[in-house]
Amino acid sequence: PLSRWKGLAADQVLEYDVVTADGQRQTVNVCNNGDLFWALNGGGGGTYAIVLSVVLKTFPTPSVAVATYEITAPNTARYRKLVEDCIRFVSTVIDAGWSGYFSMADMVFRGIFHVPNGDLAAVTNALREFAARNPDLDFGKTLFFSFSSFYDYFMFALEPSNPTGFNVLLSSRLIPETTVRNLPEKVADAFFKARGQSGNGSVLLGHIVAGGQVSHISNTNNSVNPGWRTALLHMVYSQGWLDTTPEDIQQFLATEVTRRATILDELSTNSQLSCYTNEADPNEVNWQTNFFGSQAIYNQLKAIKDKYDPLGLFVCKNCVDSPIRHLIADLEQTREQLDDEQQAKSELQKTITKLTPEVQQWRARFESEGVARSAEFKEAK
Repeated sequence: PLSRWKGLAADQVLEYDVVTADGQRQTVNVCNNGDLFWALNGGGGGTYAIVLSVVLKTFPTPSVAVATYEITAPNTARYRKLVEDCIRFVSTVIDAGWSGYFSMADMVFRGIFHVPNGDLAAVTNALREFAARNPDLDFGKTLFFSFSSFYDYFMFALEPSNPTGFNVLLSSRLIPETTVRNLPEKVADAFFKARGQSGNGSVLLGHIVAGGQVSHISNTNNSVNPGWRTALLHMVYSQGWLDTTPEDIQQFLATEVTRRATILDELSTNSQLSCYTNEADPNEVNWQTNFFGSQAIYNQLKAIKDKYDPLGLFVCKNCVDSPIRHLIADLEQTREQLDDEQQAKSELQKTITKLTPEVQQWRARFESEGVARSAEFKEAK
């Protein structure tokens, strides 16, 4: 939530204390194991070594001005207009240091704004002016708060999690700042089409966490997906389901999660799509480039992976050169071979079934001729 103010967490790292795959403890920074330092900062840290501790830059805690809101539209046409108005509103307040989160499902647009070292009166006035321009909408749950420290705000906003976990699939895209600022109608159309439905446990989540210092940070000695440096919004489509959901429905929902991300693809300013690896679709087709930014970056990360973990000790799905990928490919090949063998067996069985009557005729004939010849032999003796 403070990334627009000070940059991404990966931009604040000064040093790592790690254990590499060969069991050696290493100090990793710009001057020592610099290639590993670059990879750990954005390339999937746990893929290259076990991180024991991190040295980070710290900053004096800011006070935080906060506004929570929930806006309901009376119909779909009005909701589409609300989405566009909200996109335009975001484009105006981000220059004042605003950031936050929002969600879209059904006819409701809800979220939270927070402004580090912000003026609560200015935040309050901006949202009240927005409400005054939209008198036909329901602004029933708009609240304002001020916190003396970010820790106090964090503890206020953090909700207890479900200790048993829950089922959810995500897909995501980083939306360029130029698109949000210059094409609000196009952005609204895509968000409107990709929004969730509370009835089936889905929601479209917006994260106003890029731009600002994320784009202007001077320290770029890391492997963070370059899409972060030109983005303003990180959009996530979230789909949940119950433990009792049938397997075929789960498969349908997984396909839908992937499809919703493609709706957001039209907002990309170039051919290279980008997403946040930690909140992305495990079924992403072009995950190497979409997760890491380009094939060149992926290849560089793979070379570092091969150097520090040549045997592939540290693995996870859709990580750099994950052996799981190779295992899945091998399993798919084996399955195809088994399918071919099964098909061959099936064809053989069909042939046997087809030939069975003829075989039985030949057998009967052979047996009858054999009996006759045996009788002739006995008579001859």
